[in-house]
Amino acid sequence: MCNVCTREVVAPAPAPVKPNKALERLKKKHNIVTDPTDEEKQKAVEYQPDLLALSTQFSKLAFDVFKQGLARLQETKAYAIATKTTQPFHVLLAVLVVVAWLARAGSSGSVRGWRALYVGAVATHLGSQIWMTLISGIVLYFSLPRHEFGRVQTVLFPVYYAFNSLVSLLAALAYLRTQCLTRFENTSWIQLALLLVVFSIEAYVRLVLVRPMLRAKHVKTQMEAAAGGGQEVGRLILGELAHCPRYLRVLKTFRAYHSSIAMGTMITLGCSFYSTMILVDSMCH
Repeated sequence: MCNVCTREVVAPAPAPVKPNKALERLKKKHNIVTDPTDEEKQKAVEYQPDLLALSTQFSKLAFDVFKQGLARLQETKAYAIATKTTQPFHVLLAVLVVVAWLARAGSSGSVRGWRALYVGAVATHLGSQIWMTLISGIVLYFSLPRHEFGRVQTVLFPVYYAFNSLVSLLAALAYLRTQCLTRFENTSWIQLALLLVVFSIEAYVRLVLVRPMLRAKHVKTQMEAAAGGGQEVGRLILGELAHCPRYLRVLKTFRAYHSSIAMGTMITLGCSFYSTMILVDSMCH
């Protein structure tokens, strides 16, 4: 065995700490006596942060929180929409037009504002219904493979019914507030009833029917994909699944929910058309 393996390894002694001459001169100049072993003496000479130091620390903390929040905001879809699309400009333009219209001379600004909100909500709701039911749904169904169309509807259905129910509720509240401000002159109780019926149906569809319908659609889509189906456009081809009892039960459940939703959609669309006609009649008086 060599000497390298048998000799004891001695750790090198730590180098002595060199005194800080500048610090020692400062202590002598100001007659500062410190004892590292005396805790009370150490606390007495320890730096105590003043108000400026504390405010700086809190400012740094607030800045870090703001910076982290800004970073999280920049990762959201809302920030991407606001900075990379033209939709915010459209909203801003609409707001400017409404503000300019409210600022013109005429009747009370409060009544005018609520009336504008009521008319805008009714128009927005009807436009959303026409686009989704009569244009977008039909065009996509006859243009995309059935499963691709189903994925689009899975995303749109919850948002569509939530948005429409909120807009219809806003229209009902704005109409009621307008009538309160005008002391119920030329009030159409049928109009108020129609708005409330539309809101009730759409809220029921969103809260009760949409989720189980999407759940059944998800199971149906998985079974169809496993059987190699779902790529046809504008039609349903069952193939081997026509002899699968479980698939037929799932399909029946999906169609029951989907038919109920479609029935509610057509009822609300009819109510919206009638509500628009009442609105037109009120403008003609």
